Amino acid sequence: MKKNFALLMLVGFLATQAYAAPIKTSRPKATKATLENQLAKYVSYPDALKPTQQAGVVVIQFKVNTASELCQLEVFSQNEQLNNTLIRQLTGKKINGYGSDSGEVHTVRLRFQPD
Repeated sequence: MKKNFALLMLVGFLATQAYAAPIKTSRPKATKATLENQLAKYVSYPDALKPTQQAGVVVIQFKVNTASELCQLEVFSQNEQLNNTLIRQLTGKKINGYGSDSGEVHTVRLRFQPD
């Protein structure tokens, strides 16, 4: 009798676990992709790269203020003209979903393709 009861409990436990939904904690990669996509809408192919007509990747860091606007931008490239162009294009632009923590620093890679 005890064996049958234990077996019945085991089968019941396994049956309930088969239909349980997994718990999702976070998706940092999806968030970064979304942020990169939002920034890509504001940036055009820089004039500094037009003479060479080559693709490029630039890393930028910034904060998002409480109004969901980009601020305190920093561009990590050796080309000052490129840095100034990107800072001018992105400063003050609105980003959706990132205004809750104004102290958080975001780092994003921007990719450029010639037209």
